[in-house]
Amino acid sequence: MQRDKLLAGKVALISGITSGIGEATARLFSQQGASLVLVARNENKGQMLAEELNAQYPTLFIKADITQANQVDQVFEQTMAEFGGIDCAFNNAGIDGSKQPISETSDEIWNQIINTNLNGTWNMLNRQLSIMSKQGHGTIVNMASICSVLARPNRAAYNTSRHAVLGLTRSAAVEYAKQGVRVNAVAPGAIDTPIFERSTQKDPQLIAKYHQAHPIGRIGQPREVAEAALWLCSDLSSFVVGHTLMVDGGFSISG
Repeated sequence: MQRDKLLAGKVALISGITSGIGEATARLFSQQGASLVLVARNENKGQMLAEELNAQYPTLFIKADITQANQVDQVFEQTMAEFGGIDCAFNNAGIDGSKQPISETSDEIWNQIINTNLNGTWNMLNRQLSIMSKQGHGTIVNMASICSVLARPNRAAYNTSRHAVLGLTRSAAVEYAKQGVRVNAVAPGAIDTPIFERSTQKDPQLIAKYHQAHPIGRIGQPREVAEAALWLCSDLSSFVVGHTLMVDGGFSISG
């Protein structure tokens, strides 16, 4: 064990790991000494990443849809059988969804976004809290968004799901802090991921507008969000509870 690694000797569970922020976080956590449990729906990509990272520290991939409670139960059964506990978790899995006015948003779109971003986070968090409270320690980071504190037009379902994740994060933080479990959230602005590419359809003018909308003058990189999650999962943030860390280049304060 290398003592200079922030997650040396710890077991970290990360969902949504096959691209973007989740993949960057898995790589960073492994570099920082963590054994990993990686969760995603894409089995091929998930297994490839797990095999690569397993060369550094023990890494387990589990195929699961976080919206399905029975599959989530299997995730934690396998995790406990393999590692016997969980020290930190990053509930990253989520979707952006299509964009339209509220009156044009179908029940199907609404349910899909709420089920993934809110109910999926609930499914993971609920079981993590059960395990960590019995252990007497643990850190959990939920994926939020600038849309957790702002209302972007034509994104009612997404805005709602991310606002609700903050309510869930704060509720869990208040209830479980005295049991040694810290719960926080990260809230990214626009990040250079496949989701961003799909959202902008690689339109140069639209991409330029996103860059300009952030006071820092650019959009973020997945590694920058991963580093925020790492800090919240590590002992460096030992007195941070129920906090939403904005990783948005100043977007949320720019008016």
